[in-house]
Amino acid sequence: MPGANRWRNPEDDLPPDFEDNRDVHYDAIRQPQDPQAFIAALQKRLSEALARFDTALELGTTGGVDIVKKHGEPWIKVSPPGKQEEPANLVALKPEIEGRWGAIDLIDIPKEAEFATGFTGEFASVATREAVPKAVLRRRLLPVLFALGTNMGIKRVAVTGKHGESEAVLRHCTDVEIDRQYTDTHVGPCCLACRSVVSTGPRCRCSA
Repeated sequence: MPGANRWRNPEDDLPPDFEDNRDVHYDAIRQPQDPQAFIAALQKRLSEALARFDTALELGTTGGVDIVKKHGEPWIKVSPPGKQEEPANLVALKPEIEGRWGAIDLIDIPKEAEFATGFTGEFASVATREAVPKAVLRRRLLPVLFALGTNMGIKRVAVTGKHGESEAVLRHCTDVEIDRQYTDTHVGPCCLACRSVVSTGPRCRCSA
């Protein structure tokens, strides 16, 4: 394919003097020029490898490789590799990062985003009226969004959190305040606009 990388003409990768010095280049890669000799050598290697594999299956020395049935058809099963040792550089890097910046709870990310943008004010309730104060609604929305965003679930967030809200209250907040279509069309663009204002200043076009 002209102009392609993966599907380009393989002859374009050949040395410019390939045709004039074919024997030199074949000797460099240790391959015969006769295609029949190349195929015969490849078939011999394949047959020998299959014979060794068959012997290893009988002796049980395949290292976890086995022939099993999958959907009624033969299937080569390879056992997953064992746990590798953690690289020494990574072991040294983790305490260095923790010593410099400490550990950041994931819940702090939406909290900081709320403090910077006030995006929870863009959520609109589907109820006919709202009687919950904005501060209380914010306290409920953040753990709800955290539960949905991390796939942790409302139940776990309600049990492990220190927000003082029950599971029933958080589920009610989810049903009343979280609307996917409204979130995509209003809350998302608002967060992007506020982020642009915070990072580039109020002159950004998105600030409108």
